[in-house]
Amino acid sequence: MKQLVKLSGFLLVLAVLLSSCGGSSESKLVGTWKAQKVDTDFDEQYTTPEMLRQVVEMQKETYFKIIDDSTLIIVSPGNTHETNWSLDAEDNTIAYFFEDSPGINNKLGVLSSGQIISESTTPLGKITIYYEKE
Repeated sequence: MKQLVKLSGFLLVLAVLLSSCGGSSESKLVGTWKAQKVDTDFDEQYTTPEMLRQVVEMQKETYFKIIDDSTLIIVSPGNTHETNWSLDAEDNTIAYFFEDSPGINNKLGVLSSGQIISESTTPLGKITIYYEKE
């Protein structure tokens, strides 16, 4: 009987430890994410240094908040959008979609080494934004 009580106590302590150390990948994303670095690979034939600076600054002013395991708020100068999001556990891709268009997923970025890396191609070239959690 004593051994059964000890075993039960041990299993209870082990369960508490495992549950407190765990946590889903989604819950670790909750918080505010801001651009820390913006890389551009634009065709210099179609851009000026001033235009490039403006593009980088605009990207740095946009940030997002992951509220819980489904709500994402994107904040950019003059606009705020509330969306739903999901994480693909296989490739760490974060996608978001609007409630009125659930079948259309937009790629936010890929979670890698504590950063969310967002790559997109524009008519001017490629832009890569590195977001970090505050």
